[in-house]
Amino acid sequence: MENLLIMGINTRPMVNSALKLDYRTYSVSYFKTYDFVSPYNERHVLDQESVDSCGFFERNYSPQKLLDLSREYLFDLSKEHNSKKQDNENNEDIDEIDKIVLITGIHADDFKGEFSRFKTKIRGNINTKDLDDKFRFYQKTKNKFDVPLTFKLSDVDELRDILKQYNNNQFILKPLKGNGGLGIFLIDYDSLNELNNSNNPLENISFDDYILQEYIEGTSISSSVLGTNDDCVNLFNSRLVTENDLGNDNFAYSGNIVPLDVNSFNCFNESFKGLGIDSKQLNKEMKEISEDLIRQFRLIGSNGVDFILDRENNLKVIEINPRLQGTYELCEEIMDLNLLDAHIKACEGELVEVPKLNGRYGIKKIIYSSKQVKIGNLSLSNVYDVPYEGVKIEANQPIVTLIDSNKDLKTAIGNINTAEELVYKNIY
Repeated sequence: MENLLIMGINTRPMVNSALKLDYRTYSVSYFKTYDFVSPYNERHVLDQESVDSCGFFERNYSPQKLLDLSREYLFDLSKEHNSKKQDNENNEDIDEIDKIVLITGIHADDFKGEFSRFKTKIRGNINTKDLDDKFRFYQKTKNKFDVPLTFKLSDVDELRDILKQYNNNQFILKPLKGNGGLGIFLIDYDSLNELNNSNNPLENISFDDYILQEYIEGTSISSSVLGTNDDCVNLFNSRLVTENDLGNDNFAYSGNIVPLDVNSFNCFNESFKGLGIDSKQLNKEMKEISEDLIRQFRLIGSNGVDFILDRENNLKVIEINPRLQGTYELCEEIMDLNLLDAHIKACEGELVEVPKLNGRYGIKKIIYSSKQVKIGNLSLSNVYDVPYEGVKIEANQPIVTLIDSNKDLKTAIGNINTAEELVYKNIY
Protein backbone atom coordinates (compact mmCIF):
# COMPACT_ATOMS: atom_id res chain seq x y z
CA MET A 1 0.00 0.00 0.00
CA GLU A 2 1.36 3.41 -0.97
CA ASN A 3 1.63 6.30 1.48
CA LEU A 4 -0.14 9.53 0.50
CA LEU A 5 0.45 12.89 2.21
CA ILE A 6 -2.15 15.64 1.73
CA MET A 7 -1.11 19.17 2.72
CA GLY A 8 -3.05 22.44 2.80
CA ILE A 9 -5.25 24.79 4.78
CA ASN A 10 -8.25 22.45 4.97
CA THR A 11 -7.69 18.84 3.92
CA ARG A 12 -11.02 17.43 5.14
CA PRO A 13 -12.68 16.92 1.71
CA MET A 14 -9.59 15.36 0.13
CA VAL A 15 -8.96 13.07 3.11
CA ASN A 16 -12.55 11.82 2.79
CA SER A 17 -11.81 10.91 -0.83
CA ALA A 18 -8.47 9.33 0.04
CA LEU A 19 -10.11 7.05 2.59
CA LYS A 20 -12.06 5.46 -0.27
CA LEU A 21 -8.83 4.66 -2.13
CA ASP A 22 -6.03 2.18 -1.55
CA TYR A 23 -3.66 4.54 0.29
CA ARG A 24 -2.26 4.86 3.77
CA THR A 25 -3.18 8.52 4.15
CA TYR A 26 -1.39 11.22 6.12
CA SER A 27 -2.66 14.79 6.50
CA VAL A 28 -1.01 18.08 7.45
CA SER A 29 -3.39 21.04 7.65
CA TYR A 30 -4.11 24.34 9.35
CA PHE A 31 -7.67 23.47 10.36
CA LYS A 32 -8.89 20.28 11.98
CA THR A 33 -12.60 20.63 12.54
CA TYR A 34 -15.01 18.55 14.60
CA ASP A 35 -16.24 16.66 11.50
CA PHE A 36 -12.74 15.82 10.28
CA VAL A 37 -12.45 12.05 9.78
CA SER A 38 -8.91 11.19 10.78
CA PRO A 39 -6.81 9.20 8.31
CA TYR A 40 -3.92 6.90 9.22
CA ASN A 41 -2.10 9.84 10.80
CA GLU A 42 -2.51 13.61 10.85
CA ARG A 43 -1.06 16.85 12.20
CA HIS A 44 -2.66 20.30 12.32
CA VAL A 45 -1.73 23.85 13.29
CA LEU A 46 -4.91 25.13 14.96
CA ASP A 47 -5.98 22.94 17.88
CA GLN A 48 -9.58 24.03 18.46
CA GLU A 49 -9.96 21.62 21.38
CA SER A 50 -7.40 23.46 23.50
CA VAL A 51 -7.91 27.15 22.62
CA ASP A 52 -10.51 29.70 23.69
CA SER A 53 -10.44 31.50 20.34
CA CYS A 54 -9.48 30.31 16.86
CA GLY A 55 -7.79 33.66 16.27
CA PHE A 56 -7.19 35.19 12.87
CA PHE A 57 -6.13 32.87 10.08
CA GLU A 58 -4.29 35.53 8.09
CA ARG A 59 -2.10 36.36 11.11
CA ASN A 60 -1.38 32.80 12.19
CA TYR A 61 -0.97 30.83 8.97
CA SER A 62 2.15 30.22 6.92
CA PRO A 63 3.17 27.39 4.58
CA GLN A 64 6.28 26.90 6.70
CA LYS A 65 4.10 25.78 9.62
CA LEU A 66 2.75 22.97 7.45
CA LEU A 67 6.24 22.01 6.34
CA ASP A 68 7.44 21.91 9.94
CA LEU A 69 4.56 19.58 10.87
CA SER A 70 5.32 17.37 7.87
CA ARG A 71 8.85 16.58 9.06
CA GLU A 72 7.66 13.53 10.96
CA TYR A 73 6.25 12.07 7.76
CA LEU A 74 8.80 13.25 5.22
CA PHE A 75 12.10 12.95 7.07
CA ASP A 76 11.44 10.41 9.81
CA LEU A 77 9.65 7.96 7.52
CA SER A 78 12.38 8.45 4.95
CA LYS A 79 15.03 7.54 7.53
CA GLU A 80 12.98 4.52 8.56
CA HIS A 81 12.68 3.56 4.90
CA ASN A 82 16.44 3.64 4.39
CA SER A 83 17.04 1.67 7.59
CA LYS A 84 14.55 -1.03 6.63
CA LYS A 85 15.89 -1.13 3.10
CA GLN A 86 19.30 -2.12 4.41
CA ASP A 87 17.82 -4.86 6.61
CA ASN A 88 15.19 -6.14 4.18
CA GLU A 89 16.32 -7.47 0.83
CA ASN A 90 12.71 -7.78 -0.37
CA ASN A 91 11.89 -4.20 0.69
CA GLU A 92 8.64 -5.37 2.27
CA ASP A 93 6.54 -3.15 4.55
CA ILE A 94 8.86 -0.21 4.05
CA ASP A 95 7.25 3.09 5.08
CA GLU A 96 7.98 6.20 3.05
CA ILE A 97 5.76 8.94 1.65
CA ASP A 98 5.17 7.95 -1.97
CA LYS A 99 2.94 10.80 -3.15
CA ILE A 100 2.17 14.33 -1.99
CA VAL A 101 -0.94 16.29 -2.96
CA LEU A 102 -0.90 20.03 -2.24
CA ILE A 103 -4.12 22.00 -1.93
CA THR A 104 -4.86 25.67 -1.25
CA GLY A 105 -2.31 27.31 1.02
CA ILE A 106 0.94 25.68 -0.03
CA HIS A 107 2.83 25.48 -3.33
CA ALA A 108 5.64 23.36 -4.68
CA ASP A 109 7.82 26.50 -4.53
CA ASP A 110 7.51 26.37 -0.74
CA PHE A 111 9.54 23.14 -0.75
CA LYS A 112 12.91 24.84 -0.41
CA GLY A 113 16.24 23.85 1.09
CA GLU A 114 16.07 20.49 2.80
CA PHE A 115 12.46 20.03 1.62
CA SER A 116 13.31 20.47 -2.07
CA ARG A 117 14.16 16.79 -2.54
CA PHE A 118 10.52 15.89 -1.92
CA LYS A 119 9.28 17.89 -4.94
CA THR A 120 9.52 14.76 -7.08
CA LYS A 121 6.79 13.19 -4.96
CA ILE A 122 4.31 16.02 -5.55
CA ARG A 123 1.35 15.05 -7.72
CA GLY A 124 0.48 18.42 -9.15
CA ASN A 125 2.00 21.42 -10.88
CA ILE A 126 5.56 22.17 -9.84
CA ASN A 127 6.26 25.49 -11.58
CA THR A 128 3.33 27.87 -11.12
CA LYS A 129 5.19 31.20 -10.94
CA ASP A 130 3.45 32.56 -14.05
CA LEU A 131 0.08 31.84 -12.43
CA ASP A 132 0.71 32.69 -8.78
CA ASP A 133 2.08 36.10 -9.80
CA LYS A 134 -0.99 37.81 -11.28
CA PHE A 135 0.99 40.40 -13.22
CA ARG A 136 3.13 37.73 -14.85
CA PHE A 137 -0.09 35.92 -15.76
CA TYR A 138 -1.42 39.11 -17.36
CA GLN A 139 1.79 39.54 -19.37
CA LYS A 140 1.60 35.94 -20.59
CA THR A 141 -2.06 36.12 -21.65
CA LYS A 142 -2.85 39.68 -22.75
CA ASN A 143 -1.99 39.16 -26.43
CA LYS A 144 -4.15 36.07 -26.89
CA PHE A 145 -6.99 36.21 -24.36
CA ASP A 146 -9.47 38.86 -23.24
CA VAL A 147 -8.10 39.90 -19.85
CA PRO A 148 -8.69 43.01 -17.69
CA LEU A 149 -6.23 45.86 -18.04
CA THR A 150 -3.59 45.35 -15.34
CA PHE A 151 -0.73 47.46 -13.98
CA LYS A 152 2.19 46.86 -11.63
CA LEU A 153 2.62 49.90 -9.40
CA SER A 154 5.65 51.47 -7.76
CA ASP A 155 3.95 54.02 -5.49
CA VAL A 156 0.80 56.01 -4.82
CA ASP A 157 1.81 58.71 -7.31
CA GLU A 158 1.85 56.19 -10.14
CA LEU A 159 -1.50 54.89 -8.92
CA ARG A 160 -2.92 58.41 -9.05
CA ASP A 161 -1.55 58.99 -12.57
CA ILE A 162 -3.10 55.79 -13.93
CA LEU A 163 -6.46 56.46 -12.30
CA LYS A 164 -6.43 59.99 -13.72
CA GLN A 165 -5.62 58.69 -17.21
CA TYR A 166 -8.49 56.18 -16.99
CA ASN A 167 -10.82 58.40 -14.96
CA ASN A 168 -13.94 56.84 -16.49
CA ASN A 169 -12.95 53.38 -15.23
CA GLN A 170 -13.15 51.67 -11.90
CA PHE A 171 -10.24 49.52 -10.74
CA ILE A 172 -9.44 47.11 -7.97
CA LEU A 173 -6.25 46.91 -5.98
CA LYS A 174 -5.61 43.23 -5.37
CA PRO A 175 -2.74 41.20 -3.94
CA LEU A 176 -0.09 40.18 -6.47
CA LYS A 177 -0.29 36.66 -5.05
CA GLY A 178 -2.94 34.73 -3.17
CA ASN A 179 -6.54 33.86 -3.89
CA GLY A 180 -9.95 33.71 -2.28
CA GLY A 181 -10.82 37.34 -3.03
CA LEU A 182 -9.16 38.63 0.15
CA GLY A 183 -7.47 42.02 0.48
CA ILE A 184 -9.18 43.61 -2.54
CA PHE A 185 -10.04 47.34 -2.67
CA LEU A 186 -12.41 48.95 -5.18
CA ILE A 187 -10.99 52.30 -6.27
CA ASP A 188 -11.19 55.07 -8.90
CA TYR A 189 -9.72 58.55 -9.30
CA ASP A 190 -12.44 60.30 -7.32
CA SER A 191 -12.41 57.83 -4.42
CA LEU A 192 -8.61 58.00 -4.21
CA ASN A 193 -8.77 61.75 -3.73
CA GLU A 194 -11.49 61.37 -1.10
CA LEU A 195 -9.40 59.09 1.10
CA ASN A 196 -8.27 60.83 4.27
CA ASN A 197 -5.17 60.14 6.25
CA SER A 198 -7.04 58.80 9.27
CA ASN A 199 -8.86 56.11 7.29
CA ASN A 200 -6.61 55.30 4.37
CA PRO A 201 -6.22 51.57 3.61
CA LEU A 202 -3.37 52.38 1.22
CA GLU A 203 -1.16 53.26 4.18
CA ASN A 204 -1.11 49.61 5.22
CA ILE A 205 -0.18 48.00 1.92
CA SER A 206 3.07 47.60 0.03
CA PHE A 207 2.71 48.37 -3.66
CA ASP A 208 5.32 45.70 -4.38
CA ASP A 209 2.72 43.16 -3.27
CA TYR A 210 -0.27 44.56 -5.19
CA ILE A 211 -1.51 45.08 -8.73
CA LEU A 212 -4.06 47.52 -10.13
CA GLN A 213 -6.63 45.76 -12.29
CA GLU A 214 -9.57 47.05 -14.28
CA TYR A 215 -12.80 46.31 -12.42
CA ILE A 216 -15.14 44.20 -14.54
CA GLU A 217 -18.77 44.51 -13.53
CA GLY A 218 -20.37 41.18 -14.25
CA THR A 219 -20.94 37.63 -13.11
CA SER A 220 -18.13 35.48 -11.71
CA ILE A 221 -17.97 32.00 -13.23
CA SER A 222 -15.39 29.24 -13.20
CA SER A 223 -14.23 26.25 -15.20
CA SER A 224 -12.76 23.03 -13.80
CA VAL A 225 -10.26 21.24 -16.05
CA LEU A 226 -8.42 17.93 -15.68
CA GLY A 227 -5.14 17.64 -17.54
CA THR A 228 -2.17 15.40 -18.33
CA ASN A 229 1.03 16.32 -20.13
CA ASP A 230 -0.65 15.30 -23.39
CA ASP A 231 -4.32 16.20 -23.10
CA CYS A 232 -6.96 17.91 -20.98
CA VAL A 233 -10.72 17.94 -20.56
CA ASN A 234 -13.18 20.44 -19.13
CA LEU A 235 -15.07 18.66 -16.33
CA PHE A 236 -17.78 21.25 -15.70
CA ASN A 237 -18.39 24.98 -15.28
CA SER A 238 -19.82 26.71 -12.23
CA ARG A 239 -21.30 29.93 -10.94
CA LEU A 240 -18.77 31.42 -8.54
CA VAL A 241 -20.28 33.32 -5.61
CA THR A 242 -18.49 36.09 -3.69
CA GLU A 243 -19.50 38.04 -0.60
CA ASN A 244 -20.12 40.97 -2.95
CA ASP A 245 -22.81 38.90 -4.71
CA LEU A 246 -24.47 38.42 -1.32
CA GLY A 247 -24.65 42.16 -0.68
CA ASN A 248 -21.54 42.49 1.48
CA ASP A 249 -18.77 45.01 0.97
CA ASN A 250 -15.92 42.67 0.03
CA PHE A 251 -14.93 40.18 -2.65
CA ALA A 252 -14.14 37.14 -0.49
CA TYR A 253 -14.92 33.76 -2.02
CA SER A 254 -18.22 32.50 -0.64
CA GLY A 255 -19.04 29.38 -2.66
CA ASN A 256 -20.24 27.91 -5.94
CA ILE A 257 -23.28 26.55 -7.71
CA VAL A 258 -22.79 23.73 -10.21
CA PRO A 259 -23.31 23.07 -13.02
CA LEU A 260 -23.51 26.39 -14.86
CA ASP A 261 -26.80 27.00 -16.64
CA VAL A 262 -29.41 29.76 -16.77
CA ASN A 263 -30.76 28.82 -13.34
CA SER A 264 -27.42 28.81 -11.52
CA PHE A 265 -26.22 31.88 -13.44
CA ASN A 266 -29.17 33.91 -12.19
CA CYS A 267 -28.70 32.99 -8.52
CA PHE A 268 -27.60 35.95 -6.35
CA ASN A 269 -27.59 37.96 -9.56
CA GLU A 270 -30.60 40.27 -9.51
CA SER A 271 -28.96 42.99 -11.62
CA PHE A 272 -28.28 40.56 -14.47
CA LYS A 273 -31.63 38.80 -14.59
CA GLY A 274 -33.46 39.45 -17.82
CA LEU A 275 -30.31 40.30 -19.77
CA GLY A 276 -30.33 36.78 -21.18
CA ILE A 277 -27.48 34.34 -21.71
CA ASP A 278 -27.08 31.44 -24.07
CA SER A 279 -25.86 28.92 -21.50
CA LYS A 280 -24.96 26.32 -24.12
CA GLN A 281 -22.78 28.78 -26.02
CA LEU A 282 -21.30 30.17 -22.80
CA ASN A 283 -20.30 26.70 -21.57
CA LYS A 284 -18.80 25.90 -24.98
CA GLU A 285 -16.74 29.09 -24.96
CA MET A 286 -15.57 28.48 -21.39
CA LYS A 287 -14.58 24.92 -22.26
CA GLU A 288 -12.54 26.03 -25.28
CA ILE A 289 -10.76 28.88 -23.51
CA SER A 290 -10.04 26.97 -20.30
CA GLU A 291 -8.64 23.96 -22.15
CA ASP A 292 -6.55 26.29 -24.31
CA LEU A 293 -5.12 27.95 -21.20
CA ILE A 294 -4.34 24.65 -19.50
CA ARG A 295 -2.47 23.50 -22.61
CA GLN A 296 -0.59 26.79 -22.94
CA PHE A 297 0.69 26.62 -19.37
CA ARG A 298 1.18 22.84 -19.55
CA LEU A 299 -0.78 22.19 -16.37
CA ILE A 300 -1.55 18.74 -15.00
CA GLY A 301 -4.12 17.39 -12.57
CA SER A 302 -7.16 19.38 -11.51
CA ASN A 303 -7.05 23.11 -12.29
CA GLY A 304 -9.57 25.95 -12.23
CA VAL A 305 -9.97 28.93 -14.56
CA ASP A 306 -11.88 31.94 -13.24
CA PHE A 307 -13.81 34.25 -15.56
CA ILE A 308 -16.15 37.22 -15.38
CA LEU A 309 -18.95 37.56 -17.93
CA ASP A 310 -19.50 41.30 -18.31
CA ARG A 311 -22.72 43.12 -19.14
CA GLU A 312 -21.97 42.94 -22.87
CA ASN A 313 -21.56 39.15 -22.61
CA ASN A 314 -17.79 39.37 -23.08
CA LEU A 315 -15.93 36.59 -21.29
CA LYS A 316 -12.94 37.96 -19.37
CA VAL A 317 -10.20 35.63 -18.13
CA ILE A 318 -9.28 36.54 -14.55
CA GLU A 319 -6.88 33.88 -13.26
CA ILE A 320 -5.94 30.21 -13.12
CA ASN A 321 -5.91 28.21 -9.89
CA PRO A 322 -3.34 25.46 -10.61
CA ARG A 323 -4.59 23.09 -7.92
CA LEU A 324 -7.72 21.41 -6.56
CA GLN A 325 -10.45 24.04 -6.21
CA GLY A 326 -13.30 25.03 -3.92
CA THR A 327 -15.74 23.11 -6.13
CA TYR A 328 -14.06 19.85 -5.06
CA GLU A 329 -16.96 18.35 -3.09
CA LEU A 330 -19.55 19.66 -5.55
CA CYS A 331 -17.73 17.89 -8.38
CA GLU A 332 -17.98 14.60 -6.51
CA GLU A 333 -21.68 15.29 -5.85
CA ILE A 334 -22.71 15.96 -9.46
CA MET A 335 -20.33 13.65 -11.33
CA ASP A 336 -20.04 10.57 -9.11
CA LEU A 337 -16.28 10.96 -9.48
CA ASN A 338 -13.49 10.55 -6.94
CA LEU A 339 -11.68 13.73 -7.91
CA LEU A 340 -8.60 12.99 -5.80
CA ASP A 341 -8.11 9.72 -7.67
CA ALA A 342 -8.69 11.45 -11.03
CA HIS A 343 -6.24 14.22 -10.08
CA ILE A 344 -3.45 11.84 -9.07
CA LYS A 345 -3.92 9.68 -12.16
CA ALA A 346 -3.88 12.73 -14.43
CA CYS A 347 -0.63 13.88 -12.84
CA GLU A 348 0.78 10.44 -13.61
CA GLY A 349 -0.35 10.59 -17.24
CA GLU A 350 -3.74 8.87 -17.16
CA LEU A 351 -6.83 10.87 -18.08
CA VAL A 352 -9.78 9.03 -16.56
CA GLU A 353 -13.04 8.63 -18.41
CA VAL A 354 -15.14 11.57 -17.29
CA PRO A 355 -18.64 10.55 -16.17
CA LYS A 356 -21.63 12.54 -17.32
CA LEU A 357 -23.34 14.96 -14.98
CA ASN A 358 -25.93 13.10 -12.91
CA GLY A 359 -28.66 15.73 -13.26
CA ARG A 360 -28.20 17.22 -9.80
CA TYR A 361 -27.32 20.75 -8.79
CA GLY A 362 -24.70 21.25 -6.13
CA ILE A 363 -24.39 24.36 -3.99
CA LYS A 364 -21.72 25.43 -1.52
CA LYS A 365 -21.81 28.48 0.73
CA ILE A 366 -19.27 29.63 3.32
CA ILE A 367 -20.64 31.54 6.32
CA TYR A 368 -18.36 34.24 7.73
CA SER A 369 -18.70 35.83 11.15
CA SER A 370 -19.59 39.53 11.33
CA LYS A 371 -18.32 39.70 14.92
CA GLN A 372 -16.73 37.42 17.49
CA VAL A 373 -19.09 34.49 18.15
CA LYS A 374 -19.11 31.47 20.45
CA ILE A 375 -19.95 28.15 18.84
CA GLY A 376 -22.81 25.97 20.03
CA ASN A 377 -23.73 22.54 18.66
CA LEU A 378 -23.35 22.82 14.87
CA SER A 379 -23.54 19.11 14.05
CA LEU A 380 -26.39 19.79 11.64
CA SER A 381 -27.52 18.51 8.25
CA ASN A 382 -25.65 20.08 5.30
CA VAL A 383 -23.13 21.75 7.65
CA TYR A 384 -19.41 20.98 7.21
CA ASP A 385 -16.09 22.22 8.59
CA VAL A 386 -17.82 22.29 11.97
CA PRO A 387 -15.93 24.11 14.76
CA TYR A 388 -15.65 22.47 18.18
CA GLU A 389 -18.45 23.45 20.54
CA GLY A 390 -17.50 26.27 22.90
CA VAL A 391 -14.71 27.73 20.79
CA LYS A 392 -14.82 31.37 19.66
CA ILE A 393 -14.61 32.48 16.03
CA GLU A 394 -13.31 36.00 15.46
CA ALA A 395 -14.89 38.64 13.20
CA ASN A 396 -14.61 38.11 9.43
CA GLN A 397 -13.41 34.54 9.84
CA PRO A 398 -15.14 31.50 8.27
CA ILE A 399 -17.54 29.71 10.60
CA VAL A 400 -18.82 26.73 8.57
CA THR A 401 -19.35 25.49 5.03
CA LEU A 402 -22.86 24.61 3.82
CA ILE A 403 -23.24 22.01 1.05
CA ASP A 404 -26.29 20.41 -0.55
CA SER A 405 -27.25 18.79 -3.83
CA ASN A 406 -30.62 18.17 -5.41
CA LYS A 407 -32.15 17.74 -8.84
CA ASP A 408 -34.16 20.88 -8.13
CA LEU A 409 -32.00 23.97 -7.58
CA LYS A 410 -34.66 25.81 -5.57
CA THR A 411 -34.86 22.85 -3.19
CA ALA A 412 -31.09 22.82 -2.76
CA ILE A 413 -31.05 26.56 -2.07
CA GLY A 414 -33.90 26.11 0.40
CA ASN A 415 -31.93 23.43 2.24
CA ILE A 416 -28.91 25.74 2.39
CA ASN A 417 -31.04 28.59 3.74
CA THR A 418 -32.54 26.31 6.40
CA ALA A 419 -29.08 25.14 7.45
CA GLU A 420 -27.87 28.74 7.62
CA GLU A 421 -30.77 29.72 9.89
CA LEU A 422 -29.98 26.81 12.21
CA VAL A 423 -26.31 27.79 12.31
CA TYR A 424 -27.15 31.32 13.41
CA LYS A 425 -29.45 29.95 16.11
CA ASN A 426 -26.54 27.96 17.51
CA ILE A 427 -23.88 30.66 17.70
CA TYR A 428 -23.79 33.28 20.43
